[in-house]
Amino acid sequence: MLALLKEPLETHTATSLAKSLGMTRQGLWKVIHKLTGEKLVTVKVIGQARNSITTIHLNWPNPVTEKALSLLLTKESVNRERWMVNFAELGKHATFLILFGSILHSPRDAQDIDIIAVVSKKGFKVLEEALAKVQQTQLKKIHLIDVTKEEFSHELKSNNNAYAGAVKKGIVLSGQENFIYFMKEFQR
Repeated sequence: MLALLKEPLETHTATSLAKSLGMTRQGLWKVIHKLTGEKLVTVKVIGQARNSITTIHLNWPNPVTEKALSLLLTKESVNRERWMVNFAELGKHATFLILFGSILHSPRDAQDIDIIAVVSKKGFKVLEEALAKVQQTQLKKIHLIDVTKEEFSHELKSNNNAYAGAVKKGIVLSGQENFIYFMKEFQR
């Protein structure tokens, strides 16, 4: 489900989703059948032939889908509790925060800490002040990309690899529900 959420520009087939998740197609189909039974995802067949292409989508009309995604994103961020605690102050001033980059997979070798903060137009100054406080507690430089929802949406639509990679591989540290709502609106 997270792959479907975090890759909004992809139209996933069983093959592409299995490859993305490192699973076999048969294993993925078992998971898809379970998720369709729970009405969390929908499957659409393109074509009339027996071996037609099947696309897989999140079932947004089901309110349980959003709750399940929120739980998955929260579990993902709790696994990085250190970062949740360190950037809680930034999270208070942002709609949502995404931690991404080398700090996630090789923290010792990372030169800086990359964060995307989606904020309201009025929140930039407050966020910068909070960043100055948080930076004093960190050994590595914090590279903050602060954008509005509109700017973030524009960057994703223009297929900016940095932003798309941050969404795909990053961790939503705070504002998980806001992130889900944003992605839901973005995918429409």
